[in-house]
Amino acid sequence: MLNAFQKLRQELLARSTRPFLARGKSVARCDQCQLAQQACICPWRRSLQSSVDFVLLLHHDEVFKPTNTGRLIADIFPANTFAFEWSRTEPPQELLHLLADPARFPVIVFPAEGGSGRIVYQDAPPATDGRRLTMVLLDGTWRQASRMFRASPWLSHLPAFTFASPREGQYAVRQAIREGQLATAEAAAEILRLCGDENAGQVLSDYFAVFNEHYLATRGSRPVRPLAEHDRLAGAMEPV
Repeated sequence: MLNAFQKLRQELLARSTRPFLARGKSVARCDQCQLAQQACICPWRRSLQSSVDFVLLLHHDEVFKPTNTGRLIADIFPANTFAFEWSRTEPPQELLHLLADPARFPVIVFPAEGGSGRIVYQDAPPATDGRRLTMVLLDGTWRQASRMFRASPWLSHLPAFTFASPREGQYAVRQAIREGQLATAEAAAEILRLCGDENAGQVLSDYFAVFNEHYLATRGSRPVRPLAEHDRLAGAMEPV
């Protein structure tokens, strides 16, 4: 069964009028994980339930990039992840209904500052009064995510969540342009830990580390190095 990210990717591919041309476009890739076939990470994919729901709000180009890490969240938490293409003026109605659901407590993840007119939570998850905590992740480059945050009037009412101190990102596939900048999957793993869901955060972190290593091995034309994360994922539960 396709997860939310895979469904969105298929929908956008079906209506696209031109191919997305990116570095590595000629590589033979796995249909599921989008990595080179010889570096496929599907054997290490696991399916868990999360105490938090995630909304991936993706820039159009990000849906087609094999370097995207938001899709790793959908891989591990298929029942807890939603995925939508971002639009400044015409957001999907399904997304608006989800954000307006009285049973949910939606929060946008972005380093907003106090005095911006938003409620800002730092490190500590908000008290949700029994509502389902739903974290909105802006998935794109730093410049794209900044524009998505500031230029989406339909998101302006949401409180923001930010990390009080910079985390050291481990994403070696893309170059961070801002201190403490995390990949989307890294941010989600940190949020899970802060919410007390240590096991789910660890599994996502391990899956991200495996993805990182396999992608680097492909880019460097070298064998995949065995990691402790491979072993932990192999022992976590049966593969999907």
